[in-house]
Amino acid sequence: MTQTVEQTQPILLIDLAKAFGGAEVRVLDTAKSLHGRYPYAVATLAGSPLHQRLEANRLVSLPVPFGRGDGRLLFFLARAIRQAGYRVVDAHNVQSQFWGHLAAMVAGVPKKISTVHSAYKLEHTGSLKGRLYEQVLRLNAHWGAQFVAVSEAVQSYLQGLGIHSERIALIHNSLSLTPLPAAREEHPLLRALGWGKEVYVVIVVARLEPVKGHIFLLEALRQLAPARPHLRCLIVGDGRTRADLEAQTRQAQLQERVHFAGFRDDIPALLSASDAFCLPSLSEGLPFALLEACAQRLPLLVTQVGGMAQLLTHGHTAFLVPPADPAALAQGLGWLMDHPEAAGRMGQIAFAYLQQRLNPAEMLNRTLAIYS
Repeated sequence: MTQTVEQTQPILLIDLAKAFGGAEVRVLDTAKSLHGRYPYAVATLAGSPLHQRLEANRLVSLPVPFGRGDGRLLFFLARAIRQAGYRVVDAHNVQSQFWGHLAAMVAGVPKKISTVHSAYKLEHTGSLKGRLYEQVLRLNAHWGAQFVAVSEAVQSYLQGLGIHSERIALIHNSLSLTPLPAAREEHPLLRALGWGKEVYVVIVVARLEPVKGHIFLLEALRQLAPARPHLRCLIVGDGRTRADLEAQTRQAQLQERVHFAGFRDDIPALLSASDAFCLPSLSEGLPFALLEACAQRLPLLVTQVGGMAQLLTHGHTAFLVPPADPAALAQGLGWLMDHPEAAGRMGQIAFAYLQQRLNPAEMLNRTLAIYS
């Protein structure tokens, strides 16, 4: 049954991320879908990339003037919840899930939701931070929260933490996949780098964090460099490992072959200008970067982890390789370069498959059902 504004209680989305990634894409898309139809706001760090995009799209934002480690966050959010009468709080990362749900309890919010985008322990390679983050999820469960998992892998992860399956809703990340011209589009960045149509560009779109596995791709490129003079790699994104990755690039003498583009707002255009997409992650939920690459019908070279392993089939919709395996990544890149027609068909099949399976309207409707 179609929801009305009156049937849907005021919703507060909370995303206190410093950077912009897949979780923020989902929050932004949800806000766009809610805007003008349902009462809502998005609490985010003041001046963050998400805050800037909310403002640019004229969406309802609640900028938080404190850092994520500042206890005043609790009182700020609790006061905002009481003043606006929010009855649903949906938190999208671990800091949001801690402070947001604690504030929701203080303010008496009846509906608390934790949308989980990854397996925290795996994402942080079993570190103390990862274990602490898992404790936040257990606290959320203790506080009566419901959970939304963005992939089957995240759903299984939450169940492994002892969260009952009845409290977990599986709602895949989704993106509108519209048919696009198949021809590779030229991009000013590649032109400035001197990368013409004679080179083969593999693009990586991901935060520069250890879990994304860039070090293994750079090693694969080092192995391939002597025999593949036309191979280039465009690394899009920023993060705390950038200096180390740039040092690895210099040590491998790949400066002319690898370019760090930093944070970009023109991802679709860069994808369209590339020949293949790679995501060498050690752990994933269901990354939006993968969906954006599918929208461009790019051949996919990704690791067999998380939602990517469950959604894609090796040799049919993607070239799947084990995580942390430079030799396998090198083999995959070589195969994509040597078999352009087969690789192109694989990109087309992945596009058609995900276009049929992932539905943005269904994602919103199922999310509204949780809110209601």
